[in-house]
Amino acid sequence: RGLRPLEQLAREVGTRRADALSALPAAEVPDEARPLVLALNDLLHRLDQAMSAQRAFVADAAHELRTPLAALQIQLQLTERASDDTARQAALGELRAGLQRATHLVQQLLTLARQEPGAGATAKFGPVVLADIARHGLTDHASLADARQIDLGADTLDEDAVVQADPAALRTLIGNLIDNAIRYTPPGGRVDVTVFTDRSSSPASHWLCVSDSGPGIPPDERERVLDRFYRRAGVEQSGSGLGLAIVRSIAERHGASLVLDTSAHGGLKVGLCFAAAGEPRPS
Repeated sequence: RGLRPLEQLAREVGTRRADALSALPAAEVPDEARPLVLALNDLLHRLDQAMSAQRAFVADAAHELRTPLAALQIQLQLTERASDDTARQAALGELRAGLQRATHLVQQLLTLARQEPGAGATAKFGPVVLADIARHGLTDHASLADARQIDLGADTLDEDAVVQADPAALRTLIGNLIDNAIRYTPPGGRVDVTVFTDRSSSPASHWLCVSDSGPGIPPDERERVLDRFYRRAGVEQSGSGLGLAIVRSIAERHGASLVLDTSAHGGLKVGLCFAAAGEPRPS
């Protein structure tokens, strides 16, 4: 008789659908087994949240892809209908630009999916010199900055700023920060990358910052721009609305603080605060 509640619980679990993630009844379970049932309910709750987030991500991605794909179809039709070489070259240029935008969006979607918690990505954490990450980002984006007439450079790069991190993820992070800054900064502006150590805190912390002279972001919108696909109204941009969402996801994986502020040039300053190597990394 004492095992009957457990047998009933086992039957309920065994006959559940895979998407049935509501809590298991714990009222009639023996006291000895109640902690196990409560732990299972906590796991079911977290699984339900993860699946809901995944469904929302897929729905958002489908919505965002619909517009550029429809635009590509229209641009292809215009190319086919072009009456002369001049019109055809203009249509091909628009088609090429549309393909680049769609490709960028797909790449960002894949990157974000890989960085999401539970995505199954194998992270290889080890000592990483933040100055090396900064230089990697500067080198990769030099051509884009030149093409957009942006002064891209390093302000200060502390060679002693070493953190426990996944280097591939940090390269993705700095790439998105610099790319985002360049896209939102008008021609003739500047983008600065800084790495420094704050020894006034205990323990010491290392900072990786990217600042620009663009339009900046009002304080009341700074939390929202970290959401997937959020774009500020009235701001011209050619991004996917995913760059800062990717940055936030990577920062969370590393237990780093993400801070948005006004830069010295009136634009946006994005700073990430990491624990120094050797300090415990939040799980």
